[in-house]
Amino acid sequence: RTHPPVSCSLDSQMSTISGPSDAASDGVAQEAAGAGPVPGPQAPQGTAAQADGSRVRPQRHASIERFVAGPAPPPSVAAEAARAAAAMSDWTGGGSLPYRLVRIEEALPFEDVEACWKGRRDEWRDEVVGAAGSAVDLAGLLAELLCSLTAAAVSYLWRSRGEYDKLYGELYDLASGRRSDPVAATLRRLVAAVETAALPPADARERQLKVVQLPPAEAAEGAAVQVYFSDEERWYRGTVTAVNENKTFTVLFEDGDEDASVPLCDLYQELLEDGKPLELGLGDPGPDLAEGDRATALHLRRAWCAARVAAVRAGPLEGTTELLIKYEGWAAKWDEWVPRDSGRLRLYRPDELTLSALPDEVLLLLLSQLACSLSLRRASAVCRSWRARLRRGQRDADRLFESAWLNLPVVDPLDGRVCLGVAGALARAPAGERLRLSAGTKLRPHDSQLVCARAVHLVADAGAALCDGTLHLHGGEGEGGLVEGLAISHFRDEAVVVHTGTWTLRGCSIASSRKSRAVTAVTVRPGAALRLESCSVRNALSAVMLHDGAELRAVECVFDNTRSGVISRGGHLELERCRVEAPCDVVLKLNPRTTGHATANRVKCSLFGGWQRPVGFRRHSNVGLPAAEEAAEAEEGAEAEMAAEAAAAAA
Repeated sequence: RTHPPVSCSLDSQMSTISGPSDAASDGVAQEAAGAGPVPGPQAPQGTAAQADGSRVRPQRHASIERFVAGPAPPPSVAAEAARAAAAMSDWTGGGSLPYRLVRIEEALPFEDVEACWKGRRDEWRDEVVGAAGSAVDLAGLLAELLCSLTAAAVSYLWRSRGEYDKLYGELYDLASGRRSDPVAATLRRLVAAVETAALPPADARERQLKVVQLPPAEAAEGAAVQVYFSDEERWYRGTVTAVNENKTFTVLFEDGDEDASVPLCDLYQELLEDGKPLELGLGDPGPDLAEGDRATALHLRRAWCAARVAAVRAGPLEGTTELLIKYEGWAAKWDEWVPRDSGRLRLYRPDELTLSALPDEVLLLLLSQLACSLSLRRASAVCRSWRARLRRGQRDADRLFESAWLNLPVVDPLDGRVCLGVAGALARAPAGERLRLSAGTKLRPHDSQLVCARAVHLVADAGAALCDGTLHLHGGEGEGGLVEGLAISHFRDEAVVVHTGTWTLRGCSIASSRKSRAVTAVTVRPGAALRLESCSVRNALSAVMLHDGAELRAVECVFDNTRSGVISRGGHLELERCRVEAPCDVVLKLNPRTTGHATANRVKCSLFGGWQRPVGFRRHSNVGLPAAEEAAEAEEGAEAEMAAEAAAAAA
């Protein structure tokens, strides 16, 4: 595990929290002109902008790693927040047309333009800002920028020379007046096409913008995190399960692996991807906001949040304005300077409900519609106020989690990759978690050894099945665990093994995939308790094996084609309203220490066969017994009634 890759072309070219974009090169140019240095941080070492005004060409390969410059992340959370806010300005399709043209120019290394462009650059940027209301002038300036590209840059940015010539020809027609574009619709389309070619590819950009470093205040047990593994070149989602004394963290990953010593600098949070910047009209400079005004701003986590303007200053270019945005309910470290025409600001309306400003009752109503425990945990990681409302132990939060289900397997809607499998969820789920297997889910032999580490509620939709595997149940303390509606087939091993705790199997179907009878279907270990409700067991050597010290209660179950129904080595057994179908040699093979009763069962064979009934085990109202056993049961029933009457009289 190492630190994630950092973009060498984005960090230095985008605006940061503390200053304008391209601070190094702009500062040199303006200081030389007598305007003094531009406030804000200088370009970090190793990025694309250098102190002498030149830029380093990024490595260009076919792989996504062509924008990777170095492994070291920012040294602090504030710097990481600044980097994320700077990278956020790379969103395409939002803001005013001058703002988008300036971003395109900043994304081009100086080696991709002719040498004369270095002297023309500052004047061109000022002309772009001044031409905000003229589509003709903006088209001409963009055509001038494309004309300054070198032949090597054109061949790299566009798949063919024909695409570039067609784009340049349309811009020339707009600039010369040969083509009318009163609302700048054609110009916006052409600008978007240039953005697609000149800005970093969407997949590379998304990889860099997907996460932000986890703030120390949010590094607590239960936090959802992501950690980058350089050997596999991918991110892994995980959950912080413990905070260690040496200030490291124990993280349980989505694939079931656990790392007990992850430093804080390796923990990242996933950004939201809901909000997009607004596309401003021709000549629209953005909302008219002054210091102290309330606004709605697009946060670096891509969520529209209620905010307030803390300060206003002039932008890096003449005629531009930047506003210091303070998000309501967020710490001061998230404050940032946002360009007025970036498309990330809009006027605040009292009737507009943003997610960060919703009343508690409305927010809880919306969260209740999620009906997914994983979505609730992700929502709790969005901001501090949401996490406070969803903290376990509160009545409303507990009610939400109790009514929510985790649908398995969890699939990424973008690429279809399984983010959380059934085996990993069962091994990691906390006690009381409500899990649901999606309809048609087939668990194959390679992942058929399912282990429930704690007492969970597992409900299977129609068609969900465990094929040729074993379900191991542990830790059913308290109210116990539940498995409902699951179809299980087994071949050489048991279908279900209850190791510890109290468990209930309801509406489950257990069958052997062998042509002949397989081994025992269900095993209950010492100290464990199992309740079978409306279950069916077919083609097994014995339906249930009950160990000494274990408990079993079977109600309205069906045992079909089993050599014996229940074999016990002791323990407590209650068999009520069950049906035993032929062929079956004997229903019960009980150890003399077994206690319990068999009541109102329908059988087509002997209840005990050659086995002797234990002294502490009662039987009555069973149907279908051989004549001898039926007479013995009637006699035992009469004796029991007489004993009960005598006890009542004595009382």
